[in-house]
Amino acid sequence: MKKSHYRVIIIPALICMIIVSVLAFYSAGVVGRSEARKLIDQRLELVCENIDEKTASSKKLTEEIYNNYRSKARVVSMMLSKNNNIFNDETSFEELRVAIGADVINVSDENGIIRYSTDMSVEETCVLEEFMRGIGNKVFSEAVLSEYGGNKVVITGSSRLDEAGIIQIRFSLENYQQQLERSELSTAVTQMPIMKHGHLAVIDTETNTYISHTDSYLNGSAVQFSPEDFSEDSGWFSSEYDGKRVLVKYKKHDDVIVAGILPYSEIYQRRNSILKWLLFSMSVLTVITVLSMRNYEIRKMSE
Repeated sequence: MKKSHYRVIIIPALICMIIVSVLAFYSAGVVGRSEARKLIDQRLELVCENIDEKTASSKKLTEEIYNNYRSKARVVSMMLSKNNNIFNDETSFEELRVAIGADVINVSDENGIIRYSTDMSVEETCVLEEFMRGIGNKVFSEAVLSEYGGNKVVITGSSRLDEAGIIQIRFSLENYQQQLERSELSTAVTQMPIMKHGHLAVIDTETNTYISHTDSYLNGSAVQFSPEDFSEDSGWFSSEYDGKRVLVKYKKHDDVIVAGILPYSEIYQRRNSILKWLLFSMSVLTVITVLSMRNYEIRKMSE
């Protein structure tokens, strides 16, 4: 078979292969990006719904905790006003603490300095700043959530009824621990990847740190993207993340940013597979055609 005959087959085949490959590369890439953005949008909506549920649950739970422990603090205030000799009787004071299920009971003077306590190490220290305004207010009763020893606690402050001062009580929240953990935003996207290697994140707009991340060990750490990248209410941009080129799609929700991060290598995985199989198939087809024509020529010459 003459070389000119091979050119007639191979050159058009190569041209056709290039054209079809470029079209497949472009169209599959466009479809891949579109589907990726649509998928991230769906996940961001789910995350926003989850945040709203957690926020509502947290508010309801916090109010329940505050009401429960404020009432206990008020009862203690009334009891101590009728029998302030309890202050000087360590046994009675300790029995009162155990009876109401508190960790520590502190009683301050008119200056907010703790004079009596079931924990002697805190005597002569000051009550919380949040409770100072209640020293001269006989109906004052407040509570704050805090942490002590790595555990969630509620600290209540109630005005003394016998004289000016504050009764400050710390309660552990063992009974509420699981409910509090479920209502925290830090768990909003934990274990919620996109596809195989994508991530979801909830970002604090003020500190530009992760409130919640698919990889929970990143919670509280700095975001790798610039705050300027999130200048719009919603949008997308390309960047580097964990050594990979990624698509980042985001949406602002209340005071946070919800973002989806997906590597382009995964977005274009199907496109690359299509291109490889297309090139392979067309190459095999071209070789088969050339061999068939060569076989035909050989048989013709032998005859």
